[in-house]
Amino acid sequence: MPSVGYSPADCERWTPEAGKPGDERSPWEIDRARILHSAAFRRLQRKTQVFAPAEGDFFRTRLTHSIEVSQIAKGIALRVGADPTLCEAASLAHDIGHPPFGHAGERVLNECMEGFGGFEGNAQNLRVLATLEVKSDAYPGLNLTRATLDALLKYKRSYAEARSSGRAKFFYDDDLGLVEWLCAGRREERTSFECQIMDWADDVAYSVHDVEDGMWAGLIQRRRLAGDGLAEAIARAVPRADARCIEAVMAELRPVVLASGERERKAVRKMWSSKVIYEMVHAASARQVADAGRGPRYGWALEVDPGVRLKSEVLKALAGELVFNHRRVASVQPAANRIVGQLFQRLVSSPSDALFPRDVREQLQEAAASRERIVCDYVSGMTDDFARRIFTRLVRRPPS
Repeated sequence: MPSVGYSPADCERWTPEAGKPGDERSPWEIDRARILHSAAFRRLQRKTQVFAPAEGDFFRTRLTHSIEVSQIAKGIALRVGADPTLCEAASLAHDIGHPPFGHAGERVLNECMEGFGGFEGNAQNLRVLATLEVKSDAYPGLNLTRATLDALLKYKRSYAEARSSGRAKFFYDDDLGLVEWLCAGRREERTSFECQIMDWADDVAYSVHDVEDGMWAGLIQRRRLAGDGLAEAIARAVPRADARCIEAVMAELRPVVLASGERERKAVRKMWSSKVIYEMVHAASARQVADAGRGPRYGWALEVDPGVRLKSEVLKALAGELVFNHRRVASVQPAANRIVGQLFQRLVSSPSDALFPRDVREQLQEAAASRERIVCDYVSGMTDDFARRIFTRLVRRPPS
């Protein structure tokens, strides 16, 4: 098993810190603690993953998804020789900037921010961790290490660069200096080894847990799994998957949905998800590559067995057809359009700053960012519940 050799530069922070006397923790254990104790991380408990939190207390939220991704990433890191705590820390924070109402809320905010620097969940992760969260009056954000922040940096093009090239993913233009520091002046599309681990762990969690939640919700059942057109829809979504590949996934799921008795159903579902996660973790390996002078975190690439990666794509496509396209889940989009969109416009156009909490009012007075960006930060940080309450108070029943 390879072992990544980390350098002092990987442990550096944007603002140098002396550290606490007698602190035995590694830099990445400190990063993990800062993420876990942050307000933005706590708010993930009431943000939609697939099913809205109001649907029930069983379904995964952004918080439980992030915890599960971190454990999968830790297992992959132990297998391929990366630092497990570093991968765990990055995975805990990989959704920390995502707005209420899941990807639907992300799309609406990006539309609202057209011409004002855009909005993108990964870009907002970096902004939350490096600027918005409060840990100390000595620096903005959580002041995480270079390696942890770089492990979150999936896209290394700015908003301006993305627009000029027709790409959809980016970091904010205002964060260019930070990103150049993270990349040590060698900014390119390739991501760090730890970022690749985090990204595969996220794919594993999505492909397995969305299907599992769909079973619990009754949206993936024998009748719908055998429905006309499902295999064809999956084939359209995943052109690389032939009929044998799709049938193999279906055959694996049939005994799970056919289990009778509540205890047996619970056991069979958990055994299935555990088996598939184990399979996907063990499909990962490390390959040594030229680091192009960027250091050991760029000297390794994550490889995943192509057949297992294809299985992940088929499971995601199946969840897309049977779960995301179902009216219970699809109804999130119009709610996000209405609540997030109208809330953003109301707050941007309001002549009074009294509608905002004190910390946001201070930001508006300091004018460190545009009004649109500050409102975007405020709305994206809201939980689903809080966004609904503020929408009702300000938009449905505006103050007289």
